[in-house]
Amino acid sequence: MLDRRNMETRADAIPRMRLNNQLLAELHISEVGGQPVVSNSRKVLLHHMSGDEAEFSTTLRFPVHDRYRLTFSLQLGRKHQWITGRIVSRVKQKHLYLYELQIIERSIPRTEWLKELNDWKLRHQPALPAHKVHYLYRN
Repeated sequence: MLDRRNMETRADAIPRMRLNNQLLAELHISEVGGQPVVSNSRKVLLHHMSGDEAEFSTTLRFPVHDRYRLTFSLQLGRKHQWITGRIVSRVKQKHLYLYELQIIERSIPRTEWLKELNDWKLRHQPALPAHKVHYLYRN
C-alpha cells in the first residue's frame, strides 16, 4: 500500500484528482545527476494527478533519488503538454511498480495546468441524463 502524504501546503492547493478513465503518457529519463540525458520513451499509466504531484505505474524500476528527473509527455486537450519531476516513492504491486512523482516543472503555468486537468476530467466523466444532473453536485 502506498503511504500518501499531503505535499501541497499552499492555500490554493487542490486535492489530487483520481483519473477513472485511463490517461497514458510517454515517459523518458531527462536528467541524471544534473546532466541532461537522452533515453527511449515508454508508455505509462497515470492514476492520480494534481498541480504538484502525479502517481503512475509501469513495469520499469526507477530509483527513488533526487539525482533522476523524469519527463512525461501527454495530451490532455488539443495541446501536447509535458511535466518533469522526481520520484518520491515506489511500491511494488504484483508485476508493476507504483510511483509518486513530485512535479518540478511543466510546459504551462500551474493555473493553466489545473484548468487543463479539470477540463479533461469533465470531458471524460460518464454522461448523466439531464434530470439527474444534480448528482454531480453531491459528490
